[in-house]
Amino acid sequence: MNVSNAAANPILYYKLDPGEWGISAPATAGSSVAHVSSHESSNILRFESEAARKGCYVIAKDLYLNLQQDGMYLAATSGRSSVITYCPKKDKEQAIKGNLGSEIDKKIHQYNRKQLELDNLLKTLKGHANKTLIEQKLKSVEDKKLELQQKKLRLYTEITLLLAQNLNVNPNMLNVNLMV
Repeated sequence: MNVSNAAANPILYYKLDPGEWGISAPATAGSSVAHVSSHESSNILRFESEAARKGCYVIAKDLYLNLQQDGMYLAATSGRSSVITYCPKKDKEQAIKGNLGSEIDKKIHQYNRKQLELDNLLKTLKGHANKTLIEQKLKSVEDKKLELQQKKLRLYTEITLLLAQNLNVNPNMLNVNLMV
């Protein structure tokens, strides 16, 4: 029995995952393992360089090939690659922002309660002079709350910039004044 070359070593056509980088070039069954493993290895290299650029460490890599008989060859019909990273900057940034943010959020919450009290008081008052005084206090509370929210945003930006420059960030050394 004579088997044709096309039947013994068929051409396999590949399709990239949505958003995946690379070229979906066809390969013969005999060269498919090298073709798919090369593509998945380049994905891992891309993941590693992206992690390094972000200041993260690669702690695990995985490359999987789906193999099956095709013609006379064990062919790679698809593949999957993944990388697990650890980002100490992100963890440190979240911890710093979390600690400082919770303090600012507590103060904002106090202003929210004060604002609610003044709103309720304003609804019950009948005299114009008293209403004007309460409206002024209410405006002052709203302004203080807005100023704190802006401070929080500036502080988060400052922390992010310091960490991006690989500078050591000590929350005690940051100039945070919660009095407004």
